[in-house]
Amino acid sequence: MTITVFIIDDEAPARRELRYLLEQVGDVDILGEASNPSQGVQGIRETKPQLVFLDIQLPGLSGIELAQVIRALPDKPLVVFATAFERFAVQAFNVDAFDYILKPFTLERVARSIHKAGKTLCTEVKAKVSVAPPEMPHGLDRPDIKRILVHRGGKMIPIPPESIVFIRAAEGETLIHTADGLFSSKNTLNTLESVLGPYSFVRVHRNSLVNLNCIVEIIPWFNGSCKLIMNDSCSSEVLVSRYNAKDLKHRLILGK
Repeated sequence: MTITVFIIDDEAPARRELRYLLEQVGDVDILGEASNPSQGVQGIRETKPQLVFLDIQLPGLSGIELAQVIRALPDKPLVVFATAFERFAVQAFNVDAFDYILKPFTLERVARSIHKAGKTLCTEVKAKVSVAPPEMPHGLDRPDIKRILVHRGGKMIPIPPESIVFIRAAEGETLIHTADGLFSSKNTLNTLESVLGPYSFVRVHRNSLVNLNCIVEIIPWFNGSCKLIMNDSCSSEVLVSRYNAKDLKHRLILGK
């Protein structure tokens, strides 16, 4: 069988080398590549690869953290960590890594990973054929993300996407505002936007992402911008930039 692949690595030479070796292996269709986590998540969502080769040291978000995001996607691919550092192996397999290969890559090692993936994917296909899937209700097209991992007081807490009122990036932190209080996330705003988009979240400012279902009031502001009053306990105000106001009105089907 032909295996579809996506590559995420911030170093162009490493991407080129891995692409070259994969082409030598054969029975591989490289759907795309990305140099950062945000592009990577978007590319995976659009191309739906079966296998992702993922570097660990990436700008903004580590490969370990990105693997957690990928694991929550509806059509989650197998993840092969491709890195120069052996010390991350335990962490990698804690996030269900399929394989772990070290730089500099060799054709033999890459081929072994592809052949191993082929066997696993064939088994999964046979299992799906033998068990008929339940019929899904019409109109449900959002990913089945059960929980988003957030942090508070040194603890990691899984929360449902619907409980998030809005998200704001401030002073290098990503802050998650819910009806139950404030949390932080190690993910970037761009990554959370990619994952939460199907859950009625929309970008309203370069540093803010809101849940459309949690907007109580919209207040016109200066130069075509506006402010949102949210339904959290503080009735928080979120500024909508003039650029994003048009998209917000379109999403809410508002008049001009």
